[in-house]
Amino acid sequence: MQLIEAALAFAITMLALSLVVSSFVEMIHRIFSMREAGLKYVLGQMFDQVIKKYLTDGNILHLVNGSKPANERLTSVTEALKILRDGFVERMSANRAPMGVTPNATPTVAAADVAGSSTAAPTDATAQGVGGQQKRSLPEIRLWNGRDLAAMTSAEFMERLGSMDVGQAIAGVKSAATGAVENAGATAADAVDTILKDIAQKFEAFGKEASVYFEGRARLLSVVVAIALAFLAHVDAVDLFRTYLRDPNARAKVIEQSEAVTAQHKAAVEAMKALKEIDPTEALTAEQVRQQIEALRNDWKEAIAKANSTVKQYADLGVPLGWSDDRIKAAEMWRLLWTCTKLSDGDTERFGTWRQTCRSDEEDSKTKQELAELRNTGKLNYTKHRNIWLQIPTAAGVWFYLFLGGLLVGLGTPFWYNAVTGLTNIRNAVRGATSTDAQTRAATVAAAQARTLQPATPVDAFKVSAKMPNAAQP
Repeated sequence: MQLIEAALAFAITMLALSLVVSSFVEMIHRIFSMREAGLKYVLGQMFDQVIKKYLTDGNILHLVNGSKPANERLTSVTEALKILRDGFVERMSANRAPMGVTPNATPTVAAADVAGSSTAAPTDATAQGVGGQQKRSLPEIRLWNGRDLAAMTSAEFMERLGSMDVGQAIAGVKSAATGAVENAGATAADAVDTILKDIAQKFEAFGKEASVYFEGRARLLSVVVAIALAFLAHVDAVDLFRTYLRDPNARAKVIEQSEAVTAQHKAAVEAMKALKEIDPTEALTAEQVRQQIEALRNDWKEAIAKANSTVKQYADLGVPLGWSDDRIKAAEMWRLLWTCTKLSDGDTERFGTWRQTCRSDEEDSKTKQELAELRNTGKLNYTKHRNIWLQIPTAAGVWFYLFLGGLLVGLGTPFWYNAVTGLTNIRNAVRGATSTDAQTRAATVAAAQARTLQPATPVDAFKVSAKMPNAAQP
């Protein structure tokens, strides 16, 4: 029982720390629009490897030149193909219900009318958006990324493709690919269906293969952030487990936090779902852009405060988190960056006192000769007037244990949530308590099976969208 409870307390601690890591990772994803960039990459590969082969050179020129004046029409297929590809990616990934303004790119907008940059002012040819609404340029502020999609199912992809001039061309043009299908003995309608099914399944396959890469990248990012947290907060995995094994009070206090920590995990999951379902109908004014920037700054401060609060909370419970004087001494810290609240006599401020000689604790009570002797022997103390910003342990054992702690935290909240749940069930079973988790899981599965599933296939989605009057015509 002691070993099980120690493992449970350890898992609860890892879950709490991984929740902190998740906050930082999510902000990094938002700042750099990593999910949106991933979808655009997949769409670009779809065009290059699948869509392009169903279009003839003449059709490519027609799609690009269709909305251009006669004196601006292109004759180079290579140049037209690049414009069509860029327009395809922008139109397919655009949110059709953005905040405040009509976007420069939606599926029904012609490829040649897609602005090269979402911040560029619209030209005369593109001054009117869909439905005759006036377009407006906005700063490239996408902290919530409401103007680009981050994910797309195969049915959604085919529905959008059916609304586009490219999709209309694929369905109606006699290309080499359609001819090959018809030569295999299929009718014209069957040939189009086969092509559409091929596109749909290729998109689904591309998405699955790309998700493996993106998930791996996200896990690596989580591990990097977790290792940084482990060094900053002294997350020594071995010391943690030893403490829980030998200290029943710390073990019991941490186990009492189980419900609170698992509730935080569930709240974080629900918050992520809610973030993806934000209704972007509010006008994005300059003031709201400023508010988004301020919100991001506050989120960052809140994440740092949460990290500090979590470390302090568990340290108060007797958990060996945080850098104490004894741990700093044992780690043989190399002080890399610091500032001074008061400089040593004879030193003048430069660059905000970064890495300057701070006033020592002994400087007010020792003579110059005594100070020189202490300085030569390295026995001066700098606890009063030196603020350490970055210090690195030099002891090899400390590096190993902190690195191990970071790797364990980097396993992520789903892993540690399942570990906490499983260990709690084992602990209850050993104690003779009845677990209701099996009943809860059964009820969840039954509820999921009872939901009405969307019967439309991706090809059906394409056909319905293609028949709508607002679908672009080649």
